[in-house]
Amino acid sequence: MKLAEFTWPDLEQVSRDVVVVYPIAALEQHGPHLPFITDTAEVAAIVDRLDAEIPDEVLCLPAQWLGYSPHHMRFKGTVTAKSDTHINMIVDTVSSMVSADFDKVAIVNGHGGNVANMNVALQRLMEECPKAKVYGTSWFTYDEVGEIREAGPHGWGHAGEMETSVMMALHPELVKADRLQKDGHPQPSELAAQVARYRWIHESTDRGVYGDPTFGSAEKGERFIRAAVEVLVRIVGDIKEGHL
Repeated sequence: MKLAEFTWPDLEQVSRDVVVVYPIAALEQHGPHLPFITDTAEVAAIVDRLDAEIPDEVLCLPAQWLGYSPHHMRFKGTVTAKSDTHINMIVDTVSSMVSADFDKVAIVNGHGGNVANMNVALQRLMEECPKAKVYGTSWFTYDEVGEIREAGPHGWGHAGEMETSVMMALHPELVKADRLQKDGHPQPSELAAQVARYRWIHESTDRGVYGDPTFGSAEKGERFIRAAVEVLVRIVGDIKEGHL
């Protein structure tokens, strides 16, 4: 079910046992070959397929396109919220659904830059909506998705193998296939994965890409989408059963 398609009287008839699914993403550069809408288009499609799979168990919100992307601002056209604005937007959206008596909400994230703010929002929602159960999940982190990749440890990051494949499957007309080129400079320290630092993406890439889009294919994109949807179906089931 899609919230945007209801009237308010009809929404009153919807079971409050459904899980509200709230996709969040971004509008930011994705190199020379993918459009600004990439993150939003991908998470919206994944949530649409989730809805088609289990329509009576979910109430899906429209994808939130404004995300946290200041690290991409060197590449003009990126649109970002400040961290406080972004966190408040997530909290206010979920709180609105809780006010409508929906007490199970799953935030489905489609942008790596949103993760920290999503986690802070989850903390605030625990404090401000103590009777609700609010969850956050990032589809691109699932093991089942990672098992599909072929480009190696630095091949599927920003605008790399995975995002290029998914956009080839969803919107091939928006992919500039003649511009696919590997880019990205991994940190040389073997301890990099154990040390946190927020960095500008232009410190790690010349073209706005971190990964290898030449490994992209529409067939692989469908497999990435299918894997993400299958995990989300299980997550919704576990939420409804009280296992999460």
